[in-house]
Formats: sequence, structure tokens, C-alpha cells
Amino acid sequence: MMELILSRHGETLENQQHILQGQLPGTLSPLGIAQAERLAETLQEETIDNIVASDLARSYNTAVAVARKHGLTPHQTPLLREMDWGIYTGKRLDDVDWTNLPPSVESLDALFQRAIDFIAYLKKNFSGQRVVAIGHGAFNRAIIAYLNGKKAIDMIDLPIMENTSCLRFTLVDDKQTV
Repeated sequence: MMELILSRHGETLENQQHILQGQLPGTLSPLGIAQAERLAETLQEETIDNIVASDLARSYNTAVAVARKHGLTPHQTPLLREMDWGIYTGKRLDDVDWTNLPPSVESLDALFQRAIDFIAYLKKNFSGQRVVAIGHGAFNRAIIAYLNGKKAIDMIDLPIMENTSCLRFTLVDDKQTV
């Protein structure tokens, strides 16, 4: 069994401009830095055994703020990276043809499989622990869909987590509870 606190990175300068960052590093905005600090304060009194973050700067820098309050160093993993937006990476949301995504964009099935792989990684490496995982909007939806027993396509209907909001899950063998 393990406890998972799933969060999203703080707001970025690119979020402010409605840019699809995908697997670009991203830069926390002044608000994003403040959000990361508030998240750290919110979780300060909780027992946290480990912190896992995407290896992208916006996620990792958010994780560092939380880790500092617990005397921890975040573990980085590319499994927790944001969806790869392919040719749309770095472009504005308005530029995307949502009805005809090109093959360079990571498919929902691939994203969902990565969420499955990420949960397996957590169970293998952090069993019995309370772990904070700081990821990204689209990828966190894939994790949430998987943990709630949904299919890849169902993640489209889930809301994107607000920056630095938290959801809690208990992972038990092959079953999860919210």
C-alpha cells in the first residue's frame, strides 16, 4: 500500500500566454513560484516520505519548494512528463486543429500507457510510503483516469487540475481508492 498526493506544477510564463509547452521545460511565473511556496506550506505539517517530479523544470522547481520543507530531494522521472504535443509544441492553443491531430502528437493511448507505467514505477520504488508526485495538466488527467478505472478516451472529459492543487489516492496492490 502507498499513499499518493498528486499535484500539478505552478503556473508558468507559457501558461499565461496559452502556449502548449508539452515537453519543453517551462518557466514558473512569479505567481507560479508563489503557488509552489503555498503548496509547500500546505503540505509542511504532513508526513511525506518522498517527492517525485517530472524532469521538466516547471514540475521539478515546484517539487523543490515542497521538498525543501521536508529535507528531501525530489526524484525526477521522464515518466511523469507532460503530453508530447509534437509539431504543436511551443505554439498557442488557438493554433491547434483539435479534430485532426498529426501523428507527431502523443496519442491518448500512449499517454494512458505512460500513466500505467508511472503508477507501476511508484508501486515498485515507493511501496508503503506517502509520496507527493508533481506532474502536468494533461498527464495528470491520464493518471486520474487510470486510477479511477476509466479508459484512455475518458481523460478528455476530466477537468485539468488547477496549478498546485492536490488529489489524494491510496494505492493497494492492483486496486486504488480516491
